[in-house]
Amino acid sequence: MRLYFLRHADADAASRLSDSERVLSSSGIAEAASVSEAVAELGLTMTEIFASPFARAMQTAEIVAKRFPSLRVQALEHLTPNAPPENFFRELQSLPRDARVLLVTHEPFVSRCIGMLISADGEPKVSIKKASLSCVEVGSPVRRGAGVLLWILTNDQMKHMKG
Repeated sequence: MRLYFLRHADADAASRLSDSERVLSSSGIAEAASVSEAVAELGLTMTEIFASPFARAMQTAEIVAKRFPSLRVQALEHLTPNAPPENFFRELQSLPRDARVLLVTHEPFVSRCIGMLISADGEPKVSIKKASLSCVEVGSPVRRGAGVLLWILTNDQMKHMKG
């Protein structure tokens, strides 16, 4: 199974909104568009798209999902900032081994989750910047130490990929 972790793009820092209601800033919309273009440039295909139900993650996911008109973005509570990765791992057990899943999420979840997937003991330090895309290949069952980090692309790198 291939897991493509995408940390949401830049969000407005509007203090009158709750954290879950914050939407993308204008630069965040541009960052999400860069990710969408990079996904096309890389020729990535997805079988599932899951996103945290937080507004900024859903917005980021919807922008990238335009590349995959046959798929709909599914909100998943297990992708919120402080969700335990183990719950997410259980959610993935029902997917086929050849699934290619885009996951739009937050810090600290994304770094913790990738760290747990690629390390059987201990937790390697992983830091994922906003609008960065990471690819982890995982075996079945999905569990701690069952993954291999294949690559991480920052948004700046994706902006330079335009062919």
